Amino acid sequence: MDAAATPVYAVLPVRTGAARAEAVALAQEATRRLADHGVDHPTDRLIDRIRSQATITGLYDDGELAGCLVVHPGLDLPHRSRDWPGPGVWVSLIPPVPGHDDQATRLLTLWLADHAAQHGLEWVWWEVPATPQSRATLLALLRGLGWEDLPTARRADGEHLTPLRLRAERRPALTVAIFAADDALPLPAVSAR
Repeated sequence: MDAAATPVYAVLPVRTGAARAEAVALAQEATRRLADHGVDHPTDRLIDRIRSQATITGLYDDGELAGCLVVHPGLDLPHRSRDWPGPGVWVSLIPPVPGHDDQATRLLTLWLADHAAQHGLEWVWWEVPATPQSRATLLALLRGLGWEDLPTARRADGEHLTPLRLRAERRPALTVAIFAADDALPLPAVSAR
């Protein structure tokens, strides 16, 4: 591939302590910016997962971390997925901020849909806090990126959440814009039914 055709974006595993610290800083900055817009989106759980040994995938823009996602363990799929069956993967992303460039979230969403489809999955799942002041603003942004919000659910600890789902869909044209390492996000292949 010649230099002119090299993708600007790369999807790579986040493994080092320094890269995880960058991801924590991105999540904290998104929380601050969302709060400036009256959107209450706590990221404590996301940050705890980033700091843990969870699988983390980063979107790099010309070598700089621009966004990331955390994969939740397969056995820990959200309870709401039972109501809308089909094989999927549960992730958490750093959410977009109103009035700011949402290119990182958009590209990660497109890449996730394609990557899940390549592995025989039907859905990508995500849950966001369902606080009244943030629901409309944040959900409007996420719907615009292709996420479908489902009825609000209550977790065992009493927290209200809005489950989201994204249909897995092949998007081969993404390879022009995004280079993805083979180990960027390992997912199990699902055998045909």
